[in-house]
Amino acid sequence: MRDLKIKANGLDFHVVDYGGTGRTILCVHGLTANCRYWDAFAERMKSSYHVLAVDLRGRGDSAKPPSGYNIPQHAADLNALLDSLQIDQTIYAGHSLGAMIGTYFAAHYQERLSHLILVDGGGDVDEKVIEMVRPAVNRLGELFSDFDRYLNEMKKNPLFHDWNSYMEQYFYADVHHFEDGSVSSKVKKEAVREEVEGLRHINLNALHSKIEVPTLVLIASDCFMDGKTFLITEEKGKELEALMPNSRFVEMEGANHYTIILTKYDQLVLETKKFLAGAGVRVNE
Repeated sequence: MRDLKIKANGLDFHVVDYGGTGRTILCVHGLTANCRYWDAFAERMKSSYHVLAVDLRGRGDSAKPPSGYNIPQHAADLNALLDSLQIDQTIYAGHSLGAMIGTYFAAHYQERLSHLILVDGGGDVDEKVIEMVRPAVNRLGELFSDFDRYLNEMKKNPLFHDWNSYMEQYFYADVHHFEDGSVSSKVKKEAVREEVEGLRHINLNALHSKIEVPTLVLIASDCFMDGKTFLITEEKGKELEALMPNSRFVEMEGANHYTIILTKYDQLVLETKKFLAGAGVRVNE
């Protein structure tokens, strides 16, 4: 695994190169996350693919400009990033906000994608979803006296009930570690506020009919563990499968919005490999 700094659109982007050979998979994280969200997935995919993950602007170790936090801008950033990496075409895997960006990217930069993987996201969101991610947003800007206290606070979220080392590494990468031992999230709170406001106005559902690349739509059966709040409902997932050519819909049982990647990674990898094999992607075995 290598940490890279790549210049794109005049900004420095942090990219983790997990290694591997074969077709490239570019992994894009969610609203308040960072590239290390994809560790478990990447470790299991790199035997057959070359896996990269990026910190979006305003997150992780990428640049944090004063503005530009919206889906069209992220898509333009990723297009420029592919240019800088000299990658003509990639498999795109996005979670949550990353999936929403993927929908926009596939509709506007279709020539840059061979396949699209949408993990619990990719359509319009309502206020109930925004309310559900509020605990993740509230941690931004808060100073914790030490990393253990920060972790203990994160563990209080019932959505992280199935705690493991991948979660711990993800949260370790989430924060600045100061000399006195205190920590604070690297994510720019103003960026997320601007992002959320933009999500209220963009019409992603109108773009699905423009997507022509094979698409895998995965949803968490227990998204926010209340039985009624979903980024993509089962009904919507089946609708997308019927609408987009060469596409597949999978509901991952027992997964919530976060554990669909962080703990249910074996099933995620299995479904991804099955989809890519069925969609004609040659792997490097």
